[in-house]
Amino acid sequence: MKLNKLLYPLLLLVAMVACKNENDDLTFGERPEIRMKEKIDSISFVLQTATNGWKAVLGTGLGGGYSFYLNFNGQQEVNMMADLTAASATTAAKSNYRIKQDNGATLIFDTFNYISLLNDPSSSTFNGVTRDGYKSDLEFAFAYSKGDTLGFIGKRFRQSFVLIKATAAEKSAYEAGNLKKSLDNTVDYFKTNANPYIDVADGNSTYKMAVTVNTLSNNTNGKRIEFASLLADGTTSAVKGKYAFALDGVTIIDGGLTYRGVTYVSILAENGKMYLVDSKGAKSEVKNSIQPILPLFKLMGSKYVGTRSPYKTYYPGTSASGLTILQRFHNGLASGTGYVFNSGYMELGWDVANSRIELRGFSSQNGGSSGWLTTIVYNYTLDEATGTYKCTLKTAASGGYTSAILDQMHSFLLKNSFKLDYYLDGGILYGSVASVENPDIVMTFQLR
Repeated sequence: MKLNKLLYPLLLLVAMVACKNENDDLTFGERPEIRMKEKIDSISFVLQTATNGWKAVLGTGLGGGYSFYLNFNGQQEVNMMADLTAASATTAAKSNYRIKQDNGATLIFDTFNYISLLNDPSSSTFNGVTRDGYKSDLEFAFAYSKGDTLGFIGKRFRQSFVLIKATAAEKSAYEAGNLKKSLDNTVDYFKTNANPYIDVADGNSTYKMAVTVNTLSNNTNGKRIEFASLLADGTTSAVKGKYAFALDGVTIIDGGLTYRGVTYVSILAENGKMYLVDSKGAKSEVKNSIQPILPLFKLMGSKYVGTRSPYKTYYPGTSASGLTILQRFHNGLASGTGYVFNSGYMELGWDVANSRIELRGFSSQNGGSSGWLTTIVYNYTLDEATGTYKCTLKTAASGGYTSAILDQMHSFLLKNSFKLDYYLDGGILYGSVASVENPDIVMTFQLR
């Protein structure tokens, strides 16, 4: 019987496949599952045999960055310290970990530890967001190995988790509680120096770059760093990044933060001073200004939430016309509402996200311990080039008893566009509100 000419090539191919040795189909060496096992074993070995443990930084999707000190052992246990709280910075906590295949090698923390605080879905645990915590993971896909560094990526929220082998000196420092000492030192520095900046050479001139460090840890707005400055045309520019506390200051995560052509990677505490360090190792001393580097309107809603006029307190810089508006409220507490109050305040609050300003009048009959609040809400437009605000009414007065004596301030906000500025007196920084159309109206307030 003759073979069909069309079937002959197919039968020949089948015969060739059948005769192949089992190992001949492994064109690239061993089977994928064997290669994956070898990778998992290799990662486990490297983690466990780091004599001095690992220092690590982890970014979060909703918050800033966090640092850890980790020691892995062969019983799938890890001891860790972290910069989340005073306790976590000084007390090592033990939990379990494992490395398994899950679309690649994956490092998993599967019992509660400090990393879990950033993942906790209850807002009461570490002040995260309900359901998402800080948008931080417990499972991390292996990404790369480079020298003494292992890089992982969160499986869900895609935040980087970078581990670097610690030295013997760093191990001793962590165990001695130096992470907390560094954390406390950094927090104290930026509380004491409220307007930090560095001088930056730019060709033949020098400009001041404001350095804002939010030192809150248990807050989704915390652990952020911002650089900002005035540009030559009078406008401002700014960039924001995330940081984690380190043994000698802070580490700016995700490769640093680039501003006006320079990448800054850390803040170094050295001999009682702070230095901002760039990617080339150059250090710039962090100094403190008496007043902020940036215009006041740029800081409303971030550094400051508003202004306040306390009970019958009038600050330098207030004009005669401005004083009339303030006194209308304060003197009216005793006689202008139909009730007798012995304390209160008037304030402006900024809601930058919604472009709103609230005028609030608080009244009290027990010296301010408790009382009633009246609120009027305005929409505003802001001319970024000039810092000029213009208000329109959104919601009429509600609550409390002071709407009648807020009338002059209410009228001012609707009839005048205005600017904010700083007013310095006796080493104390205030904020002033000045009319554009009527320059004789200036009111000085507390900044809050």
